[in-house]
Amino acid sequence: MGTSLGLDARVQWFGWGGLRWERLLPFIHQSLRGRAAPDVLLIHCGGNDLGNMKSLCLVADMKRDLQDLHRRFPGTKILLSAISQRRRWRTANPGKIDKTRKWPWHLAL
Repeated sequence: MGTSLGLDARVQWFGWGGLRWERLLPFIHQSLRGRAAPDVLLIHCGGNDLGNMKSLCLVADMKRDLQDLHRRFPGTKILLSAISQRRRWRTANPGKIDKTRKWPWHLAL
């Protein structure tokens, strides 16, 4: 599909390895500084938080921040990717983290 994901659009990629959810909004605002609001914002974040904070707290933070992004960028479609499975989780019980990762987050958001 290439770097534009097969879309007839200009796609810009911003990434930060090891990003935790609490740093997402500042990272997005810094990355978009001086640019027009995007038509689509695809967020792949949250996996580094599993095992480091309670899942219910993570969901509450995600809801709050996604609502904030929607208010700031009302014309932007905001997409949240699923949290990817890892071969090895750095913290806590791997089975418990993977069970949390598979939980239907979309129903909570």
